[in-house]
Amino acid sequence: MKNIYNTVSGAVLAVAMLTVGGAASAQQSSEELGENIYSDAIVVTARKRDEKLQDVPLAVSVVTAEDISRKGVRDVAAVSDFTPGVQLDRANRYGTQGGSSRPVIRGMGNILGEPNAQIFIDGVPYSESILSFPFDLVERVEVIKGPQAALYGRSTFAGAINLITKRGSNDFRNSVSARLATHNDYEVNFLSRGPIVEDKIFYTAHARYYDFGGMYRNSLDNQRVGGEQSLNLNGSLEFRPSSDLSILLSGGYIRDRDDHPAIVTQDRFANNCYLDSPRQYYCGKVKEFDEVTLDLASLDGDIGLSRNSYRGSLIIDYKIGDFTITSNSGYFKTKTEFVHDSTYQGATALGRTTVPGAPGYLRPPNNGVRSGAVLRNEVGEREEIFTELRVQSPRISNAFDVMVGGAYYQRRRPLEERHFDDTAPTIDSGTDRINNIAVFGSINWDITDRLAASAEIRYAEDTIGNYKKATGVLAERKFTSTTPRFTIDYDISDNSMIYGTVAKGNKPGVFNSDPRFPVEVQFAEEETSWNYEIGSKNSFFNNRLTLNLAAYYVDWSNQQLSTSFTFPDSSTRSYIVNAGTTEVKGVEIELQGRFSDELTAGVSYSLNDATFVKFDDAEAGDLFGDPSVAGKLVPNVAKNQASAFVNYIRPVSTSLDFFARIDAAYNEEKFAQIYNLASTGDQYLVNLRAGIQGHNWKATFFIDNVTDDRTPSTVIRWVDQLNLNVPQYVNANPAQNNVPGSTTLERGFQVPLARKRQFGVTLSYDF
Repeated sequence: MKNIYNTVSGAVLAVAMLTVGGAASAQQSSEELGENIYSDAIVVTARKRDEKLQDVPLAVSVVTAEDISRKGVRDVAAVSDFTPGVQLDRANRYGTQGGSSRPVIRGMGNILGEPNAQIFIDGVPYSESILSFPFDLVERVEVIKGPQAALYGRSTFAGAINLITKRGSNDFRNSVSARLATHNDYEVNFLSRGPIVEDKIFYTAHARYYDFGGMYRNSLDNQRVGGEQSLNLNGSLEFRPSSDLSILLSGGYIRDRDDHPAIVTQDRFANNCYLDSPRQYYCGKVKEFDEVTLDLASLDGDIGLSRNSYRGSLIIDYKIGDFTITSNSGYFKTKTEFVHDSTYQGATALGRTTVPGAPGYLRPPNNGVRSGAVLRNEVGEREEIFTELRVQSPRISNAFDVMVGGAYYQRRRPLEERHFDDTAPTIDSGTDRINNIAVFGSINWDITDRLAASAEIRYAEDTIGNYKKATGVLAERKFTSTTPRFTIDYDISDNSMIYGTVAKGNKPGVFNSDPRFPVEVQFAEEETSWNYEIGSKNSFFNNRLTLNLAAYYVDWSNQQLSTSFTFPDSSTRSYIVNAGTTEVKGVEIELQGRFSDELTAGVSYSLNDATFVKFDDAEAGDLFGDPSVAGKLVPNVAKNQASAFVNYIRPVSTSLDFFARIDAAYNEEKFAQIYNLASTGDQYLVNLRAGIQGHNWKATFFIDNVTDDRTPSTVIRWVDQLNLNVPQYVNANPAQNNVPGSTTLERGFQVPLARKRQFGVTLSYDF
């Protein structure tokens, strides 16, 4: 890590020296160059009102539509690659686009259950996977760090990510873009927006088709896996009948059809440490795989992910005198089927009753491979309703303003695990239910011309439970929370500010819905945290250089983590439990500069030291002789992250510009579990782009993942179904055989295969 610190420090120093060295010329030409885009031109709604980015006393990272085009950003995962303190796994146990989006902000990670950071589209929660949402439609992405419960509500325990979509205007704007890349990667976007009635009615229409062939093959049949296909249709109508009223109605449809994900189970015979403990373990970076092994032939129907999603929202802004009333409501529904080989090792194809390398061994009747229970079709729905109403006062005595509001959120999520053999019955997990009602408010006070303070608070009630239709049983609990945030900021000058915040975070409890769980493990308790942050935002040399800094401490209680439950038939299932106490200490740095009309550059760095302070775990006692994991890092979190970019553009004629860009990112290894033994390894990501552009067109050649880094986005401890409780008589290392007295405890590790190096071109035309 010393080398990383030195690299980042050197980059920051180099940029600073360049800035100081060019300060005179920068000041001399500032009238010609105009103000830099990094401050005054970027307006955000992080505090539910329009504010300039550099004026918001919060840590907010923004990706604009221009950034999206220049970087080639296609989804939220790509945003996280180059945003300090943010991580989002592209692939997980539910496939490349399956399951819910699970961003990690400031080291507050989890494995199962509700995510610790919520993604929004135009302020409406979007809980399903966000990876296929079209970024051609996005005006900007606001990544708001730290707990946002006071203003944004549930599931913003660590932060919020808000995607703001493009809107129509009095100018007709039409664009078409196409992408062609290796591995049969094709994408076409069409976007049109403009007036229907000038100054009164505006429209936006968008369509996207995306097809990706996959990068890996299945060893059993040589089929490609990991392919993706999406169709997107989006539209909006905005009515402005008067200067006091605006109504925005928008909606969209997403159709996803993905192949079986490219995921491998590293089997238990790769385990290389703690071999005398019941489950054994693997220490170090997981292995690199060039192919997968899957029993696709035994799966019926459409293999992989099949999902249809619908969203709609209505935003109304109405001014009554100097007061503004805002209503924001949304509806979201998705239906999903995920057909997959859950062994991720083709176990059923290699023998339902026998096992390679174990002559004479027969699997017992209740073994998941023999019964076919490992070949699964997970069928689910998710329906969400959200509505929020808030009233914003005018400035009172030219010193303060007040906002009050209320919100309601409802979710229904039925889930069944179906199988293809009669010997493996359906597991109906029932319908997960969430009802949330909240009231909230804020007051902002300008104490002096330079000193300001604000207080925000939310009171919420969450009723969380599960309904089993087959038995008519409804199990639920109510959780209440009060989440305040206090902020103070001081303008050192017109271009420099310091701020401090104290905020309470809350994450409601959760229901473990598998019907086989006993009552005592059905619920996990709510999580809470107190967050303390100081920061500074600075613009220098007529806004040609920005430097934003933040340092924070999180006191985190009852963290929700996963463990395994063993049923009487020896099958297992993960469920959520509460840990003890966790602390997060962190630093974030963002430095960006414009050195000439042609050259811009920036670096960022984040430290997320998220460690357990008090947490006893039974398996830790088996492994280490001490059940305490105090001092261990939270799993699935990169402690150190760094990124840098250089963007160059130069006119080559009166009508043509040449441009080139490099983006580089480093993510330190992430551990699979609380024991900090198996990890992803360190990731080094480099993307290159270059091309030419005219007045209304652009052609770009790109290389993504230049170094062909194969570091997986995550590692998950997984049941080795192929070799579960199997005595491997033919084994080079007898120490890896079953531990005497163990039954179904041996584990391997699930590894999603990373995207390889990719070459391609993009073309865009505006008309």
